[in-house]
Amino acid sequence: MSASIFDYPEVYDAILCHSDEVVKAEVATIVDLLERHGITGSRVLDLACGTGVHSVELAQKGIEVVGLDASVAMVEASQRRAKRCDIELKVIEGDVVDFDLGGDFDAAIFMSETFPMIHRYQDLVSHFASVRRALRPKGLYIVDVDAKRHGVGIDYYRWGDKTVQIGDQQIAIWHESFPGNWVDGTSRLVMHTRIVDGDKTITTRDDWTGRNDAPWHLDLLVRTLAGWSLSGFCSWRDASRDIADEDHYFMVLQSV
Repeated sequence: MSASIFDYPEVYDAILCHSDEVVKAEVATIVDLLERHGITGSRVLDLACGTGVHSVELAQKGIEVVGLDASVAMVEASQRRAKRCDIELKVIEGDVVDFDLGGDFDAAIFMSETFPMIHRYQDLVSHFASVRRALRPKGLYIVDVDAKRHGVGIDYYRWGDKTVQIGDQQIAIWHESFPGNWVDGTSRLVMHTRIVDGDKTITTRDDWTGRNDAPWHLDLLVRTLAGWSLSGFCSWRDASRDIADEDHYFMVLQSV
């Protein structure tokens, strides 16, 4: 089995994580949305929390946060980040498609445009049911969605070749896009890295299938799910409704 970028949190942060400025803006918008919905002094569940960048930023604003991630390495990395920042953070290893953490969260977030990777309808139903179980009545769910303007890919091409330096490590990164499945509305992307650290070389390969949703598709999806109301879509920058030029945006739902 090939190694994954998620096994190497420091490399993940260097090549995939949003900048500090973007994370701070996203968290400010999350807090704004919570306040607009009358949620203060809240307890938030951070789904697929990764290295904990959003969790820690929220916790520094006085919000109690619990993280959930399927990668042991990411769980440990988020706990290290919290410790460096003198933040108390509980992080749980688990699958965002199917989990049960009780029902005492005021809100949940799903950041870093990971949500479209849940591409089977039955998994989406399970995911939303799991989130609904975790939330109190009228709890808020904020989902970061990639703006897939190009639709389903029809050609193979390689792109994004670059090299970055992290301390003594030199990391080469490249991507392969493959023809997607227009019947399922999904595209396929493979990301490769080659990590060279002295005389040691590690390669990673992550093969991702993702949905190509427009807001209209997501509106229809939510209508099929029990226990949810769609509040709308907004910019990650400032919660404005103008998302036409954004490369990613927030979908905001409320449990009913």
